[in-house]
Amino acid sequence: MKRLAGFLVILLLLTLVACGSSEPTPPPTLSLSLLATDIAYDKERIEVMAGQPVRIMLNNEGVLEHDFSIMEIPHVGEVMGEEMEEEMGHDMSAMEMDPEVHVAAPIGGRGSVEFTPSTPGEYEFFCTTAGHKEAGMKGTLVVQAP
Repeated sequence: MKRLAGFLVILLLLTLVACGSSEPTPPPTLSLSLLATDIAYDKERIEVMAGQPVRIMLNNEGVLEHDFSIMEIPHVGEVMGEEMEEEMGHDMSAMEMDPEVHVAAPIGGRGSVEFTPSTPGEYEFFCTTAGHKEAGMKGTLVVQAP
């Protein structure tokens, strides 16, 4: 009987340790590639989940500079990206407001940005280079509920 009681105590302690000590693990980062050509992206629609970190790699195969921008999007934490704008002279002075999410890619180069969208909805992404959005270089980021 004592063995059974000892076994049950150990089992109970192991169960409590397993349940009480672990924090929820964040979902893995979703890595996506977006190709920019003159004057288009290869995707007009990107679907992601709220709460999941997203990394977008912008590859520029065009003969003009391009970027990926979302003006306003609710997100958790910081937006992190490779800041290459200074190196390539990326000019956003015509923008009245800085985009919430932004990464530029030099001609023939690439850049990446990582962010975690927090609120389901549809958010427009576009290229901020003068005239590119108006020429159709835009799309929709769809953030779905988990």
